[in-house]
Amino acid sequence: MSKQKLVIVGAGGMVGAAAAYACALRSVVEEIVLIDRSPEMAWGQAADINDAMGLDRSVSVRSGDYDDIVTDDIVVITAGAPQQPGQTRLELLEVNVGIMRDIVQNIRKNDAEPFIVVVSNPVDVLTYVALKESGLPKHRVMGTGTTLDTARLKSHLADRLDVNSRDIDAYILGEHGDSSFSTIETAQIGEIPLAEYPGYTPELVENVEQTIRDRAYKVIETKKSTYFAIGFVVSKVVSALRQSNSTIYPVCSLVEGEYGLDDVVLGLPSTLSSDGVKILAGYPLTDREREALQHSANVVSEAIRSIA
Repeated sequence: MSKQKLVIVGAGGMVGAAAAYACALRSVVEEIVLIDRSPEMAWGQAADINDAMGLDRSVSVRSGDYDDIVTDDIVVITAGAPQQPGQTRLELLEVNVGIMRDIVQNIRKNDAEPFIVVVSNPVDVLTYVALKESGLPKHRVMGTGTTLDTARLKSHLADRLDVNSRDIDAYILGEHGDSSFSTIETAQIGEIPLAEYPGYTPELVENVEQTIRDRAYKVIETKKSTYFAIGFVVSKVVSALRQSNSTIYPVCSLVEGEYGLDDVVLGLPSTLSSDGVKILAGYPLTDREREALQHSANVVSEAIRSIA
């Protein structure tokens, strides 16, 4: 396990670079390899991160190519057309499906069996594409899912209730997109139900799901893209995949019977460890949340059928 590398495909873009930087700063692996369609850009990003680590270096970052990938490496895919202001993630689908298929074919060309983490949008559909194209076992292929959305929800609640976000038990689940939904009804702070926590008011969570959805669009409108937050999320996911003990994040992976759904990829509470990803099937959902999950599954399934 100590020789396990992190390989980031699409490292020339801001998301890939931010992910590489976050992983280097947190020392989640000993070696990071950057791949990009522009080898010069990959080299430059690697050199810049290495320079940043020069005063306290514990991670080697370098540019490379697909031949560097071996079994059990963690491959993070950030490549693809970026989301434009006013554009939904699903509108990115047609162009990014072709990019994803080409990347996965290159990852598997030497028959290596890595763990694949998809970041590119629309992440749920592209994770499905990556799984089917790779032929890998489903526990080895996942996307970041609604982990970033969940981070936004926790940040929102933490700011308004003046608590540490680590103490908040709440998720955004489903599609990483406009059909996502929250578990706000059963949210807790520590072991205290959210609705009973000092300072809580109904206005605090009014339209909270739309507020969280809109946050990404607002960031894109102001700075053209989001990358710091998702970069940190990638570092947490990669770190979890390096541990023997399980960590729970709402990543997305193939659903096969869990929650009454089948053959779709959605963000659901899942365990991550050195064994890969496994959906946590017993997470309690209210009737409203189950209806929202079914709606989200229908949205993603329709998008998957459109590319079949």
